[in-house]
Amino acid sequence: MTENNNPNPLAKHFRQPSIYVRLPSEGVFYDDSVVTLPQNKELPVYPMTALDEIQYRTADALFNGAAVANVIKSCIPAFKDPWQVSTADLDTILIAIRIASYGHEMDFLSKCPKCEEENEFAIDLRTIMESIKFADYNTPVTMGDISIHFKPLSYKEQNENNTSQFEDQKLLETLPQADMPEEEKLKLLQDAFANITFLTLTAIADSIAMIKTGDDIVVDKKHIEEYIQNCDSSSFEKIRKRIEKIKEASEIKPMTITCNECKHTYETPFTMNVANFFE
Repeated sequence: MTENNNPNPLAKHFRQPSIYVRLPSEGVFYDDSVVTLPQNKELPVYPMTALDEIQYRTADALFNGAAVANVIKSCIPAFKDPWQVSTADLDTILIAIRIASYGHEMDFLSKCPKCEEENEFAIDLRTIMESIKFADYNTPVTMGDISIHFKPLSYKEQNENNTSQFEDQKLLETLPQADMPEEEKLKLLQDAFANITFLTLTAIADSIAMIKTGDDIVVDKKHIEEYIQNCDSSSFEKIRKRIEKIKEASEIKPMTITCNECKHTYETPFTMNVANFFE
């Protein structure tokens, strides 16, 4: 059987970019191995295929993060390595893919805190996407002769940390009812708490791009982790608070809603649950 090298006459009917998106980071944390940025820095975004939708609904792929990575690579092929997508860009990317696939309107349900009425309305995802700000990663934390510079986590780093923390939290919830000796329960509890602490320290270390001290510039991850584990509590708190401040600056701001029933005005967060965001 000979290979058919003739061009597919149906190619002109293949999906085309629906929108173009500009990343909040403008690609400052990427090199050519991660993404190919056009000169105008606007990435074409394609709608999801039927195969994308099927894969996205696979529970295991959602849990281990592969579903999100595969959808990004399919819908924004400029990304060669979607696992290295910066968390500073992730919300914008996912919203852009949803707009390209299903349009800019999305049904949203919120319960009024005053009368508990369920309010259902449509939100414009373009407005949400335009409101996302790129946080200040340029200002370091300086303590004596040490200067600490920050970066956003990659999707891979965030997903691995979240998955491990989820497993430990689930263990902590189920262990008290487990049928096993108390000494064994205590050991497992201690191990779970220790691992959660370790994961917290790892996430903080992963958020550090480099540490300058005198003429030395430290970028080795292991060296940075050792510093985080061994610095004094005052230094650690300064680093942690700066990371929290950076995170807050880049979070999607709450939406202001007026209840249809009692006319009470309140704020509600716009949460992106990847398990159902593309439904």
